[in-house]
Amino acid sequence: MANMLKGRSVIYGVLALITIASLAGAIYFYFQYQQTQLALKNPTLAAQQEAAATIDSVGKLIDLPKNEQPTIATVSDITKLKDQPFFSKAQNGDKVLIYTKAKQAILYRPLTNKIIAVAPVNLGNNTPATGPVNVALYNGTTTSGLTSTAETFLKSKFTSVTIVSKGNAAKADYTKTEVIDLSGTHKDMAQQIATAENGQVVSQLPNGEQKPTGADILVILGK
Repeated sequence: MANMLKGRSVIYGVLALITIASLAGAIYFYFQYQQTQLALKNPTLAAQQEAAATIDSVGKLIDLPKNEQPTIATVSDITKLKDQPFFSKAQNGDKVLIYTKAKQAILYRPLTNKIIAVAPVNLGNNTPATGPVNVALYNGTTTSGLTSTAETFLKSKFTSVTIVSKGNAAKADYTKTEVIDLSGTHKDMAQQIATAENGQVVSQLPNGEQKPTGADILVILGK
């Protein structure tokens, strides 16, 4: 009889545990359902929750700037960013956290929970421009056809570049290609072009050279 009572106690205990576990699961899923419904009714709240979750995940991988909320963007079309070195390893769905005060950008991949890239953000008085970049080419050497060769090369490498004019520089003794950001808003592209052409970025139009019409960037081709 005692063994029978003991057996029943064990059974009742197991049933109680199963009931408690089932109840806990039901409460959890109900809570998740309520959170989902709330997010659907309030997209702003959903975006805030997603941003907070992203910041929390990134903060566990890298020390984040203090006392600053980042601007967060999602990479949706990597083909439009492939010319930018920061996004060279990016994939659609990656998150970009931009800290304007700390001047830092972080590329994060939620799918693998990894930091893909970290780079300084140069936020000067001028706001970086977006969209097509108009480029003028000057031949600063005695080699004929140099601007046409450079045009073909730059257009194949940078989809956002439009060559608006070609001509000869005032001097034909440039030993190195010089790139000038005439607009003051295309510093990143000017540096990329200079790197591609094995040249250098200069801050001002060289003496004696005429500023081309309608160009954001001037490339003076050297030897």
